[in-house]
Amino acid sequence: MASDNVHELTDLPEVKDDLVHSVETVIEEDREVADPGLKRSLKSRHMQMLAIGGVIGPGYFVGIGNGFTNGGPAGLLLGFGIVGILLWVVMQSLAEMAAFLAVSGSFTNYTSRFVDPAFGFSLGWNYAFLWFGILGAEYNNLGIGMSRLVGIWLTISHDLLEVRFAKLGIYPCVLAFSYLGVLAFGEAEFALTAMKLLFIVAFFLCSILITSGAIGDQGKIGFKYYSDPGAFADGVSGVFKVFVFAALQYSGTEMIGLTAGESANPGRDVPKAVRFVFWRVLVVFLGGIFFLSLCVPWNDPTLLSGASKTARSPFVISFVNAGLPRGGDAVNAIIIITILSALNGALYVSSRTVSALAHQKQAPKFLGHINKRGVPTYALIFCNLFGFISLLNLSSGAGHVYDWLVNITGVATFITWGGICLAHLRFRKALSLQGVSLEELPFKAAFYPYGAWIGLCGNLFFIFFQGWTAFLSPFSVEDFFKNYVMIPVFVIMYLGYKFWNKTKWVDLATADLVTGRREMNPEDRLLDIKKIGIGKRILGAFTG
Repeated sequence: MASDNVHELTDLPEVKDDLVHSVETVIEEDREVADPGLKRSLKSRHMQMLAIGGVIGPGYFVGIGNGFTNGGPAGLLLGFGIVGILLWVVMQSLAEMAAFLAVSGSFTNYTSRFVDPAFGFSLGWNYAFLWFGILGAEYNNLGIGMSRLVGIWLTISHDLLEVRFAKLGIYPCVLAFSYLGVLAFGEAEFALTAMKLLFIVAFFLCSILITSGAIGDQGKIGFKYYSDPGAFADGVSGVFKVFVFAALQYSGTEMIGLTAGESANPGRDVPKAVRFVFWRVLVVFLGGIFFLSLCVPWNDPTLLSGASKTARSPFVISFVNAGLPRGGDAVNAIIIITILSALNGALYVSSRTVSALAHQKQAPKFLGHINKRGVPTYALIFCNLFGFISLLNLSSGAGHVYDWLVNITGVATFITWGGICLAHLRFRKALSLQGVSLEELPFKAAFYPYGAWIGLCGNLFFIFFQGWTAFLSPFSVEDFFKNYVMIPVFVIMYLGYKFWNKTKWVDLATADLVTGRREMNPEDRLLDIKKIGIGKRILGAFTG
C-alpha cells in the first residue's frame, strides 16, 4: 500500500524530480559514511595486534614511572584493576554495535545516529583531541628514549638542540610510514607488537630471577619495596591520580571499533578481538606493574615525575639497580622500536577519526580525502602536526609536559567511554522500537543492561571526581585546569554545534539501523567460546 502511494505521488512532475534528487542524495551520503573508500583488508590477527600495539608503546615502558611516583605499586595495581573492569564493560558495548554496524568512525558515528548529531560531533572531536594528546605524549617519550640511547641527559642547550632536530627528523619518517596501505600497516604492527610481547614476557622471567637473587648483585629482594618505601605513595589521593593515568594507558583498546570499517569480516573479527584482547592488555599491564614493583621502589629519583626534566624507564632502572646495565641497554633499544608502532597506531586512529568526521560533515571536507590505497591523506598530515606539542618539554621538562598530557587525555578517555555506553543503551532501544530481533546481532554484550549502565555511571564518576585533589588546601589552579579543562571544551563544542545546526535528539523509532550493516554467512559466525577446550582457550588468549 505504501509503495502504491509513492508511485502515485511520483507521477506528479513537480514532485518527482525533487524526490528522486533527495533519495539519491541520502543514498550517496549513506554510502559515503559506510564505505568512504577505506580498504577492507584487516584480518582478525591484525585487529587484535593493532589494539594491543596501540596501548603498549613508549608510554608503557617509560611513562608508567609517573604512575609509580603518584600511586606506588599497590595504588597502581588498584587503579589499573578498577579502570580495567570499566574498560571491559565499555568494550562489550562497543563490540555489539561495531559487529552489527561496521562504519568509518565507529562510536562517533553511533552517537550521532542514536543520540544527537551534536553529541557525535563533540565526542568525535574529543576523541581526536585525545589522540592528539597521545601523539604529543609519545613524541615526548621519544625524546626521553633518544636522550638515553645516545647518552645525553638534556642538561645544556647543545643537547636540547640535538634532540629538537632529531625529533623534527622523525616526524616525516613516521608520516611516510603511515602512507602505506592498511594491509602493509597491519602486517607491520603485527610483527612489532609480537616483538614487544616477547620482550615483556622475557622481562617477567628476568624480574623473578632478580627479585629471588638468582641474577644481579642485590641479593634476595622479595617484597621489600612494599614495606620500604611502602605500597602506597600518597594514599587515596595517589590512587585517584592513577585513574586518569590508567585510562590513558588503556586508551587505544577501543580502536577495535574503528578498525571494523576496514575489517574483512567485522561480524566475526570484532567479537573475537574483544574477547581476547582485553585479557591480553590486562595481563600485560597488571603483570608489568607487579613485576616492576618487585624490582623498583616508587621513590627512585630517576623515575618520571612531574618535577623531572628527564627520566629513565623503570624497566631500565630494574636492570641497572641489579647491576645488569646490558639489560638496560636492551630495554632502551626496545623503547625505540616501540616508538614506530605507537606513533603509527596513534596516527592511524586519529586520522581515521578526523576523516570520519569530515565524511559526516563535522570537519572540513578536505580532511575526508582518501587516496587509492585507502589512506586519509590530508587527515594524516593534519594529525601529525599535533606531535609538535612534545617540543614543549624542552622548556618545561619532560615530566611536567607528560603530566599535563596524561590528565587531559585521561579525562577525554573517560568521556569517550561514557559516550560509547550511552550510544549502546540508545542502540538497544532503537532495536526494540523497530522490531529488530537480538538474534540478528553477531555479538551480544554480556550483562546488558547492567554492564552498559555501570560503564556510563562509572565513567561519569571519574570525569567529575578524578580531580578532587585539586580542591585540597591549598587549592591548585594548575591541577584544576589540567583535570577539568576537557569538560567545558566538550560542553562548548556540543552546545555550539547544536545551536548552529539546530539539532535534536534522535527519534529512535526511525534511527538508522541499516547504513554500514554487512550480511554475514552462517558459517562465518564466531563459534561459541564455551565449546572450546580450556587448554585451547588459554592458548588462544595469547595467540589469537
